[in-house]
Amino acid sequence: MNSEIVTVGTELLLGRIDNTNARFIADQLAQLGIESHFQTVVGDNEDRIVAVLNQAATRSDLIIICGGLGPTVDDMTLASVSKYLGLNLQVDETQFSQIKAHFNRQHRSMTPENVKQAQFLAGAKILPNDVGLALGDFVKTVKGPDIAVLPGPPSEMETMFINHLVPLLEETYPVQQHLISRVLRFYGISESMLMHQLNDVVISNTNPSIASYAKNHEILIRLTAQGKDDDQINQLLDITQTQILAKVDGYFYGTGSKNSLAKEVVMQLKQKGLTVTAAESLTGGLFQSTICSIAGASKVFDGGFVTYANQAKKDLLHINAQIIDDNGVVSKQTAIAMASQARKIMNTDIGISFTGVAGPDQLEGHPAGTVWIGLSFGDQQVKTQLEQYLQTDSRQSIREKSVLTGLQMILQMVK
Repeated sequence: MNSEIVTVGTELLLGRIDNTNARFIADQLAQLGIESHFQTVVGDNEDRIVAVLNQAATRSDLIIICGGLGPTVDDMTLASVSKYLGLNLQVDETQFSQIKAHFNRQHRSMTPENVKQAQFLAGAKILPNDVGLALGDFVKTVKGPDIAVLPGPPSEMETMFINHLVPLLEETYPVQQHLISRVLRFYGISESMLMHQLNDVVISNTNPSIASYAKNHEILIRLTAQGKDDDQINQLLDITQTQILAKVDGYFYGTGSKNSLAKEVVMQLKQKGLTVTAAESLTGGLFQSTICSIAGASKVFDGGFVTYANQAKKDLLHINAQIIDDNGVVSKQTAIAMASQARKIMNTDIGISFTGVAGPDQLEGHPAGTVWIGLSFGDQQVKTQLEQYLQTDSRQSIREKSVLTGLQMILQMVK
């Protein structure tokens, strides 16, 4: 069973927005055991959309096309599919009434073009839009490929796909082999080094398949296995995960496509009843903002310090001026003092500090990318770590990597 994903939008071709819809659809199809051999992006042009559909029909059993279902003149996907299939467009009066009611509730005038969002292909199975206005369609054809038409906004498309298209696909294309993926997450190692160390594991495993990719300074490994049922598949995944972690466990921190170091840290701190504070210089509050972005952060974090200037370090953290004068702000000694004082003042279990050079200029003779991180915990001696990130990294990249390294240090200390 081969499928093709077609995403419509001139803004996609111009690179103004990321094509997250294609990624989501491909992942969902894989879980259904439906392969997607081709992904096509086409602009808002009827002739080109029809041409793309004609091409897809020569090589695919299922076409999923999304985007271009709005009310404006450049939203022409449904009309293009109508032209390709030779099917008339009809208006779902119930949906049109709901669209009218939507505008009335918001005390807004509705344009005549909004009727387009209530249109559907004659004979199609209507896919309701639970969070938006435009309907979707699923057409089961006799000779050519089946076609699903979905809206472009990710929240609408994803909800429609999960709630309404998935049941249709499962009914239309019964899966003989189940497919499950598991994402393993790593930080602190390059993709090339990680996969080099796992070379023999990759070669010896075909089920599950092993694929790596870099994302937001992390390395993710996706394991994808197939089998007769979930128990058999999860057993295959467990075996391969154990083989992988036997070689690179030190860089592994968790599983899940939506997981993060910050989530793992907050979860571990909550489970152990620990609290954390931070004193940040070059990161400018990014660590604290990252922690606070996680639900439940208030259980482990009360507050902290952003001491960007040297005087702020002295005034807010009460650091002895002699420490900075003798060693410089970019130093192990200053990182220790910042972590210790932050923890003392906030009366927390853990204190972490960040001081260094985000760039692009040098500071105190240290090149951009030089970062000292201090970690104070319990009765242990304050742990420090020196990072030398690439001078070619952007300021933001250096700050982000510093925060991730700090999170990793905390996680390794409390696990």
